[in-house]
Amino acid sequence: MSNPKHLSRRDFLRVSSFSVAGLALAACAAPGAAPSAPAAGGEAAAPSGEKVTIRHHARIGQQEDALYEMQTPKFMEENPNIVVVKESFPGEEYEAKMATMFAGGTQGDVIWSALGGAKIQFAYSQGQVAAIDDLVASAGLDLGEWYEGCINAITLDGNLLGLPFKAHPGLAVVYYNQTAIEAAGGEVPTADWTQDQHIELAKLLTVSDGGRTTQFGYLPNAGWKGMVTLSRAFGGELLNEDGTVFQVAEGASLQAVNYLYDLFQTHKVAPTPDQMLGAANDMWISGVLGTYQGGTSVAVTDSAIGDAFEWMVVPNPIGPGGVGGSDYEVDAQCVTTASQHKEEAFKWVNYLCNQDSGIQLGIIGGTVGGRPDVYGAEVLLEHPYRVVFKDIMDHAMASRITNNWRQTEAEVAWDQLTQPLWAGNAQPDEAFIESVRVAIQDIMDKPRP
Repeated sequence: MSNPKHLSRRDFLRVSSFSVAGLALAACAAPGAAPSAPAAGGEAAAPSGEKVTIRHHARIGQQEDALYEMQTPKFMEENPNIVVVKESFPGEEYEAKMATMFAGGTQGDVIWSALGGAKIQFAYSQGQVAAIDDLVASAGLDLGEWYEGCINAITLDGNLLGLPFKAHPGLAVVYYNQTAIEAAGGEVPTADWTQDQHIELAKLLTVSDGGRTTQFGYLPNAGWKGMVTLSRAFGGELLNEDGTVFQVAEGASLQAVNYLYDLFQTHKVAPTPDQMLGAANDMWISGVLGTYQGGTSVAVTDSAIGDAFEWMVVPNPIGPGGVGGSDYEVDAQCVTTASQHKEEAFKWVNYLCNQDSGIQLGIIGGTVGGRPDVYGAEVLLEHPYRVVFKDIMDHAMASRITNNWRQTEAEVAWDQLTQPLWAGNAQPDEAFIESVRVAIQDIMDKPRP
């Protein structure tokens, strides 16, 4: 498996018993018993020639776990003085577990973190993650090996807090059911398609039987991340540059809200909350959706779709702002402040974030490493959809996070407050939008955690 050309992604999924359901269940699986290891805070530097144990705290995920299992023995063979011990925890418990271990002086040497939900900002605010600028310089590492937007996204107060482990361009992709489009007599979309063209295609793909919609033309993402990309498509930003102001009531974002509302309530091409048939990925797999907005990870549904229909991807349709919208999303591997073996820990971080690891993530299936030489790897580009992913990633737009790092609070509030719009129980009038703006601005005005 060290040579990715000998094992296709679909073959890997089959022999590893991977499935979409398995990927979802992995986040809820109970962690195995953590191996015993000395508390990181009490370790002394190992004498020359002795083995150094690096404790790696990871979020449970079937793709990531497969990579760790693959790369750990290779790394230790190449670095015989380092022993890597992985301790994994479910995603919903991960941040609390890291905070508890840090407070108790039992945190290890390397931790997984992410831009999503401002996880890495929270870890930074607690003092969990160490700046690695000196370690990068000592290793002679060229940060140009990663996408600049990914590096910038995990740099705070001038401190680089980790290396990009996985990255994607946000909700910048529309998946389309090519079989359904051809059956309806439509034309498959191209990279230069527009929002108006998408609406017409979605209308063509919306099918009703006896007053009941049996196929929906489009499932957009109406959450925070979907609004980020859509606001950009209309030429604006959901947040101002420093992340202190919520701009939903301003021109471009307001247009984006009305555009979404029309998809659900005017054109009736998108399923309302009451019309959702399980999870969005399940609807896509079952062929109920003609087009579907998602991230690069939706491609893992290929194994579940099988031969049911042919599918492909295209960038978000171009809006009045001249773009379809994108948003760098980054997972990182970080060296902890508690580590007494930062150089060895950094070697493991760098190994997990190198080209080989990034490519192997793609062969396993799902989001790949945040590097141009990964997105452009020949073995991955054998899949036509990854050619589209590369082009989008090469032109992705910079990330913006709430300045007080209460990103998750803001995103949850957005989902709750806007639900009546998509359900048809409210209108996107001035009073409604202002109430949403005030509620989320109140969250953004709170102090940092």
